[in-house]
Amino acid sequence: MLACSTAFAATLEVLSAPQECNSAPPLQSEIPGEAAGRIPDSQVAIGSRNIAYAWLGSLTDRYDHAALGSALHAGSLHALVRQANGALVLVSVQVPASRVIEDRVPRLADLDGDGLDEIVVVESDLQLGSSIVVYGVQAGTPAGPPALAERARSAYLGASHRWLNPVGVADFDGDGHADIVAVTTPHVDGVLTLYRYRPPALEPIAKLPGFANHRFGRRDQQLSAIVTMPGKRPTVIVPAMDVRTLHALQIVNGEWREVASPSALPKRAQRMNALPSGACVLMTDGLTTQVTLHD
Repeated sequence: MLACSTAFAATLEVLSAPQECNSAPPLQSEIPGEAAGRIPDSQVAIGSRNIAYAWLGSLTDRYDHAALGSALHAGSLHALVRQANGALVLVSVQVPASRVIEDRVPRLADLDGDGLDEIVVVESDLQLGSSIVVYGVQAGTPAGPPALAERARSAYLGASHRWLNPVGVADFDGDGHADIVAVTTPHVDGVLTLYRYRPPALEPIAKLPGFANHRFGRRDQQLSAIVTMPGKRPTVIVPAMDVRTLHALQIVNGEWREVASPSALPKRAQRMNALPSGACVLMTDGLTTQVTLHD
């Protein structure tokens, strides 16, 4: 059941989209040659810290779940890591044969505040369903090069063909540490979940059902946005299960709370790009609308 309130601190307004409101996926012109073998329809993450690029490889058909439009998934994660001398070193990790990376874009974020990025991906076990996994770069030694190592993992969803879709990373609860937010089973009951990074675990702290940040069968996973306004905690803008009603939520006293009255879109949403004070929303009729969050 969605959180409700008789008085909201903000307004979520649906407006006609100005020309500069862009809902298209980002163009990827800056792709290293090493990423040529990435899986089809996937994105290369581009970073400015220790990880220059990250991508998904090793196409496999060992998991027959087509939430992302295909039963072909990645079996490996790859990254080009910056060294002190400016050189880029390729590091890779293969997931076990009982798992796949059921994702199309690795996400770069500094989760522990050390100035270095980690990589966040969705892994799925053939029997136990999906889990969020965080990989970090393990520094090289005189005896060997750097490597990717698992840092933390959320609990599996518990059954095959049960998937989750990340929203993103930010300090949602105001404790000074980055958190991960995802919608678990966005095609079933859509539970908006806040995970705290507590290696070796990702601990679920706040949950609220009723949201969908992905439409089954679509490769595009960007159907929610994080809005960070000066002096405010990050706000998640995410559709309800009807993919037409938008909600704005923050963490308040350890729980998800709506900060604005829900707003209806003219058509169902299929993609969302964050703006400084809202989001651009691409709808199923091909038109774009702008959603603005303001006091």
